[in-house]
Amino acid sequence: MRLFLVWNIQMLENLRNNLRGVALGIVIVIGLIFALSGTGALFVSTPDSKAALMVNGQKVTEREVRQAVAREKSRILSQNPEMDQTLLDDAELRPQAIQQIIAREVLVQASQDQDLAVAPSLVSELIADVEQFQTDGQFDQNKYRFVIRNQGYASSSKFTGMLEDQFLVQQLSQAVLASSFITATELFSLAALTEQQRDFDYTRVPLQPFVDQVEVTQQDISDYYDDNKDQYTTEKQVAIEYIELNPNLLIASQEVTNEAIQARFDQEAESAQTSSSLHAAHILLGDAPDKLIQEIQGKLDADADFALLAKEYSEDVASAENGGDLGYTTGDTFPEPFEQALAELEVGQVSAPVKTDAGVHLIKLLEVQESTFEFEAQKERIAQELQQESAEELLVEKLEMLKELSFNAENLQEVAQDLGLQAQTSEPFSENGGADIASSPQVVKAAYSPEVLDDGYASEVLDLGDDNYVVIRLQEDFPPRQQSLEEVSEDLTETLTASLAQQKIEELRAVILERLNSGEPLEAVAKSLDLDWKAIKEGKRAPFGVDPEVNYQVFKFPIPREGALIEDFYARNGDFVAVQLTGVKLGQAEELSDERKLALRSIAEPSYSGRELLSYQQTLVNQADIVQ
Repeated sequence: MRLFLVWNIQMLENLRNNLRGVALGIVIVIGLIFALSGTGALFVSTPDSKAALMVNGQKVTEREVRQAVAREKSRILSQNPEMDQTLLDDAELRPQAIQQIIAREVLVQASQDQDLAVAPSLVSELIADVEQFQTDGQFDQNKYRFVIRNQGYASSSKFTGMLEDQFLVQQLSQAVLASSFITATELFSLAALTEQQRDFDYTRVPLQPFVDQVEVTQQDISDYYDDNKDQYTTEKQVAIEYIELNPNLLIASQEVTNEAIQARFDQEAESAQTSSSLHAAHILLGDAPDKLIQEIQGKLDADADFALLAKEYSEDVASAENGGDLGYTTGDTFPEPFEQALAELEVGQVSAPVKTDAGVHLIKLLEVQESTFEFEAQKERIAQELQQESAEELLVEKLEMLKELSFNAENLQEVAQDLGLQAQTSEPFSENGGADIASSPQVVKAAYSPEVLDDGYASEVLDLGDDNYVVIRLQEDFPPRQQSLEEVSEDLTETLTASLAQQKIEELRAVILERLNSGEPLEAVAKSLDLDWKAIKEGKRAPFGVDPEVNYQVFKFPIPREGALIEDFYARNGDFVAVQLTGVKLGQAEELSDERKLALRSIAEPSYSGRELLSYQQTLVNQADIVQ
């Protein structure tokens, strides 16, 4: 494995410069997680904190494994929206989820071993940019706490810790990708393939003239229909009557009184955590001598701009670019000495030197953001939650009624009326499914079950997932039937025309290939048959003046060993193409311009570096001490 991690100053600078792009990527990832799973759905609520496995001594809890299983299930369902979620068994997804956890954990640990770190300001900026944490486009501390608790994070520090790990993985991955390179030998091999030149002649025989020459009579159509009647029967189809039940159908009818909203607010207010978020900036000086510290303090005493001093002196490169800005903390983001000093400051005040493991800090309090819990700010959220809760309670009640009333029901209209719901009728669909409700495999399976299709009973109440339930009953059965000649006449005409045209072009193909294989040049064969042809000398993979489809196929052919190579194929539109490949010249890297060599490297390196990252990660996994 060619893997060289060169941890020098330039590399670290590049990593820091790329962190903002990484942050954007993580924001997108978080947004996708919430979008796919919904608040509270992704992270399974479970008190199980026992160790499910150990990776190099680092505990991974059973809860984390279940969270990974839930994420994998959400990913699969998002990519396959028509899939029956009951087909996804947690036990079968668990091994894959565990492998994903292990692969991620070894990268986190490798990042820490390489002394990579994340500026708290970047994590703060990331959190502030997440839409789910905002109200009217502004970061909302209360909403932030509410959402992360519903996602299974007991505290802000747990959530920020997860984000910091994600940053570390991204940093290490980018470092590996950026350090990849192509050797001279690999470049020569790549050039031999990509810069290859081929000499060939070809003729393309169009299908359309043969189609235009075909004359299909009514008798031909009638005879073909009589001989192939079995091909012209309709599929069996059914139409179903159904009742759908889910919270969305119930929520609009749930009324919430101001008294109920006030009561819920009062209840939440008793346990609401109101606190202050402190906006901090710092100048990190590492192991700076006292003289330098005194020099900076002197400038601060003379009212020098703190942000400019941070850019000039701070060793925390990531925050220095922003004037030392570290973002917000509620008291658990930074080391304890840092937090204590920050808490004692007034807005605009700079601390005395503070010592932590990272070095010496000069800390400035930029702003205090008070976290409040006020009725007007919480009213809309509480109303929506109360509506949702009422709908969910009503769902349980109506679900039991639906099961009872639909059992042996002669029709679903009366059942729907009793439940205050609506009975609907689907479009006809086959056993392959259809649109809307018939896109569910469960519904299709039930519709074609003997109980529904043959006996005429209503189905059991089907759980389609996400609190969506449906009961169905056969509305109408459409058995297979023979289509009339009039119904299929147009299709028959097209089929016969295409078949007869194909026969004609196949006859010509046989003549051309026989003559080419006997040693005649393609040019002579094409001229004698009054066909167009082209001779290509030193043709390249990127064609100029050559049919792209032909060129693509020509460069897939093997290199001729002796004499010319005769190949043929049918184009996508049905045209026949015959090719006579006469010579192949391998590309020579030493003949390429510097610009072309650079272009080849830029094309190949992502593929090489991606494989190297996977190889590096697998090496870490293989070397890890894993206990399950």
